[in-house]
Amino acid sequence: MVTSLRAPELAKSWWRTCLGQYPTGVSIITTVDGLGAPTGMVVGTFTSVSEDPPLIGFLALPSSKTFQQIRRSDRFRVSVLGAGHEELCRDFASSSIDDPFTEDSWDYDEYGIPRLRDAVAWFDATVHDVLPAGDNKFVLGRVHDLGIGDGVGALPLLFLKGGYGSFTSLRLDFDARQLGGRLRLASEVTDAVAEFADRVEVECMLATVAHDSVVVLTAANARAQLVGMTFPFAAPMAPGFAAWSDEETRSRWMRRARRLLGNVDHEFMRETIDWVREYGYALSFGDTMSAGFDAIMGSPEVGQDEVAQLWEQIAHDYRMLSRSEFPERHVSMVQAPVFGRDGMAELEVVVGGFGPGCDPERYREVVAATLDFSTELTRMVGGTPPDDYDPRLP
Repeated sequence: MVTSLRAPELAKSWWRTCLGQYPTGVSIITTVDGLGAPTGMVVGTFTSVSEDPPLIGFLALPSSKTFQQIRRSDRFRVSVLGAGHEELCRDFASSSIDDPFTEDSWDYDEYGIPRLRDAVAWFDATVHDVLPAGDNKFVLGRVHDLGIGDGVGALPLLFLKGGYGSFTSLRLDFDARQLGGRLRLASEVTDAVAEFADRVEVECMLATVAHDSVVVLTAANARAQLVGMTFPFAAPMAPGFAAWSDEETRSRWMRRARRLLGNVDHEFMRETIDWVREYGYALSFGDTMSAGFDAIMGSPEVGQDEVAQLWEQIAHDYRMLSRSEFPERHVSMVQAPVFGRDGMAELEVVVGGFGPGCDPERYREVVAATLDFSTELTRMVGGTPPDDYDPRLP
């Protein structure tokens, strides 16, 4: 198909359409403002320019605040994004995210400029020149340091035809064999789950995390058909998995919540993680979990807006009720970890159907039984609790 660049409106549309057929890498350019606060922008135009001297470059709109701060500070850092950074990339592009630098994912240089710790690659540069380039400016940088981030071996994030992708699936850290192994473990303890649920007179599920989703593997005495249900691995849900996992998993838990909610109280979530690690189990609060969660997440037609509204209510309940004078009156579920051989939470026992509103004695009975059962399951699957795991009864 051929078109003319003489028709301005058609030219703009066709220009973008044609260029959209060409995949580009995605990077975050960072610097600091006049007060030393970090600022950054996403670009798809980062490129190498020269090996000797080492020069890199990118295009920026003159109106960009980050570009203006780069002109002022005369220096910048480049973090080349990997296939697992799509959410972070969208955070930087979203006006609803107040501060994308609040995660523990950044390293800072002596000037306070951040770079992504698990970037595919990174470059530190000073401004060598700024050249006019039509409606953009071409920033030419002299490289002073460079390296490969903690995400060594990760494939780069690509932008193509208006969407993000990579050479393979975006979820590079999703291990189908690992999930299959956990399904087999769940099937081996299904009878034990059913016996526990009947004996304690509760609902009981076993769940696991598969990249950015929680998956229900088996269930007993449940109100609905829960086996196979998936829901976002996002704060404040499933804090037990976040508490006994690596730093990257905790960061992903926070980032997914920020995608749903627009913002996350990081201090409160860290306090939650500390509480879970101190007591050895996690809790869910309020009627939202016992009333609306199964219906919404169990529907094949649920939309993103409905999930976001559900998460807002869950987060509100968690914040308000967990700080109540008598939080045990509002507990709807207890979650206890089942550890793997590496001392991290491989599965989670989720117990409900007893509250909110049960009496304190019944609440303590359910927590104690849940902790005993999760310990037994850890033994059954050949797992090992971490050395500092010392659960406390309420």
